[in-house]
Amino acid sequence: MKKPIKLFVVMVSIFSFFSSASAQDSCNESNPDKFFELLNALVQAYIPALDRNGVPLLSENDLFVQKSQHYFSEYKNFEPVTISMERFAAVTEGNPKALENFESKITVLGPDCSRMNLYRSKLVGAFDADFDDIMNLIELGIRSNNDAIIEFASTQLTPKALTFPEVIRILENDLALNENVITKMMPSYLSEQFLKSDKIPLNSMSEMALLAFSAMGGMIESEVDHVYIFIPQKPGGLPADMETILLTSDKSIYGISGFDYQTASAVLSRIGIRPAVVKLSEVKTRNAGHCKMDMAGKWMQVVNGKKIRMCPFPELVRQMLEERAFIDIVDYKFQGVVFDSISEILIQP
Repeated sequence: MKKPIKLFVVMVSIFSFFSSASAQDSCNESNPDKFFELLNALVQAYIPALDRNGVPLLSENDLFVQKSQHYFSEYKNFEPVTISMERFAAVTEGNPKALENFESKITVLGPDCSRMNLYRSKLVGAFDADFDDIMNLIELGIRSNNDAIIEFASTQLTPKALTFPEVIRILENDLALNENVITKMMPSYLSEQFLKSDKIPLNSMSEMALLAFSAMGGMIESEVDHVYIFIPQKPGGLPADMETILLTSDKSIYGISGFDYQTASAVLSRIGIRPAVVKLSEVKTRNAGHCKMDMAGKWMQVVNGKKIRMCPFPELVRQMLEERAFIDIVDYKFQGVVFDSISEILIQP
């Protein structure tokens, strides 16, 4: 029995090696020499039939079909080539139809080694791709002034599902996002609904990116189904750039700077996570102090019985949640049902 087992192991190893090699090859573009050999080949040019006034006798569509058949025949003996998206962008920059005569011989590599054909200078194919890859493709299209790449990435790619930590990573990185990319991804009806001008505010950049993600069919794979967002009832006396504290249904606490909670609430609802905005007029901890608003709506901190015109609001909110000290604040009386739900989350193991 031992020899057949060894033979089987060897056969599986060989099969795995060739499968891995084949997968590796499918991710690589062809030798560039083959590509340029195709582009520079001397073939019979297509000459359309014209009337006595020099006007084509065929319709635009019939002309394209006849021209395609001509070049299919002219290049039939040439080896097919695969090119990267970057090479496609470089060759077609300034001339979107640069590869039109070679479409029967060219395949373009996309995200995750996906392969696309060309038809009428457009990329053809529908795939799932990482959201970062989609944004990178659109950015490539913008840099190379290539509408084919922009249209392909924004209309034919579906973003893969995000986990909740990935959603948080996006929300934490307004400065890492490209406004032009988000604008290209965003359907006009959503832009009109959520934006007051043509420019996306910096503190709304990540929220609008997630809005575009949901509009493209993106989904969330997460056990988090509820998020509590803690904000001051009035911002008087607090820093404009302070963190916003979030508590999730899995007991995680996050602090996000530059958080547009109104847009974020709408976006979270669209992707299947129920948001609850908790407005606070007082924050109290057992050991780190206590803040509240005065009669003028300005925040002050009470330290050893003394009032100070400042408040480390997010830090105290975080500690108040960890200590479950919110039962002592005035807001508890008016939002008891909400805080009871928060307590149930915080006491879970």
